[in-house]
Amino acid sequence: MAQKDQGERMDQKQTEIIEFSNIPDLKVPIWREPSKETFLALQPPKALPYVVAPMEAPADQVAAFVQQRLGVLQEMRTDMLKHFSKTNSTKCHFKTGDVAHLLGRPFMLRVNPLSTNKKTKRGTRTRANLRATMYGDISLIDLFVVHIGDYDQGRTAFLAFAQPVFARNIHSLLKQCMQRVFPDAPLPLAVKCRPMRDTWVRIDLERSIVWFSESLIPYPVNAVVFAYLNEAMKHFAPDISDEERDVLLEQGVPNWQEMKAILADPNNRFVL
Repeated sequence: MAQKDQGERMDQKQTEIIEFSNIPDLKVPIWREPSKETFLALQPPKALPYVVAPMEAPADQVAAFVQQRLGVLQEMRTDMLKHFSKTNSTKCHFKTGDVAHLLGRPFMLRVNPLSTNKKTKRGTRTRANLRATMYGDISLIDLFVVHIGDYDQGRTAFLAFAQPVFARNIHSLLKQCMQRVFPDAPLPLAVKCRPMRDTWVRIDLERSIVWFSESLIPYPVNAVVFAYLNEAMKHFAPDISDEERDVLLEQGVPNWQEMKAILADPNNRFVL
């Protein structure tokens, strides 16, 4: 999941484009990354597709990957274009065609009915049954809710799926960061998420738990690690100068100033 976010990727120089003779208006740029994963994604609001591929993957192999998924890609584009024909807002409302981010990576949402039983009432039992399924190769998440169009149910289904994915990925990244910045400090045994209004991160040294605000789930991994490191310095280096603090941040998150600016922007594209 540790991918560049959409904005970073779109700023890169485009060097390869996949075209299809039977769909002349469809052009799919290839964005290369030092990873083993290949996946498709759509840019809202125009549903422009792109494919992310490993640096060494042959272009014809990447083209075949896209070709095999053209049918579902066209269906997804139709859903997204339909959604954005009714709104100019790119804020996620958890409707079909919307885009929700998970650790910086955009996923198109498709909202499905969980039950056709009209007598089902909203409540604890309903919320417990909400669920989601991710298709990583096409950057699609299916949400299953009782009431289509219900914002709270869509958000609950997404977060229930996203929280364990977030925790698994961030735990290993925190370990890497701490080894660079505070190699002798204790590593947290657990990463957990919960709603938090007044802070991004809380570190419970006694229980060896790091609590992250669930609002951080959509943000790029470096933004999450910056938020953690910023809090960790209060515990492990409380008396350092501003200059020393900046040095430690640079060691842990080289682009920390950019990540700080993203977190401080109330209108950024990752706000959940």
